[in-house]
Amino acid sequence: MRRESILIIWIGGFVLAVALYVTGPDRFFDACVNLVAEIDGAFRTLVATLGAQTYAVVRALAIAIYVVFAVLAVLASQRGRRGVGALAVVTVVFLVLVWRPYDGFPAPVSRWIAALALVVVAAVVMTQRLTAAPLRRDGPPPPYPPGGRAL
Repeated sequence: MRRESILIIWIGGFVLAVALYVTGPDRFFDACVNLVAEIDGAFRTLVATLGAQTYAVVRALAIAIYVVFAVLAVLASQRGRRGVGALAVVTVVFLVLVWRPYDGFPAPVSRWIAALALVVVAAVVMTQRLTAAPLRRDGPPPPYPPGGRAL
């Protein structure tokens, strides 16, 4: 066994001795259980706080990326690329995912995450359509079947 490992074991023993002295040997187990309970409570509070903030962040991102997608789809359609159909389909699916008829019961975060994934993929596809090289139709059409002789 290496010297560093043995040294760490000895240091751990001295730390345990100090912890036993501070809490009292008869209350050490209770102190350890209380420490674990306090850590668990702090972790649950942190998760609850982040959960509420995460819900708001996911909703804001989904709506903002949807607007980006809609602008990209309109630009793509103005440049002769396909975009209007995608805009219609993505809009309907997005609204089905996030719309709730009652304000008291908002859509769960899982639906907002699905809506966010949908609009991110749609915005990436529209970006690719806009950045792709334009189709060149100069000259005669290609031979059919491919590899055959042109007429």
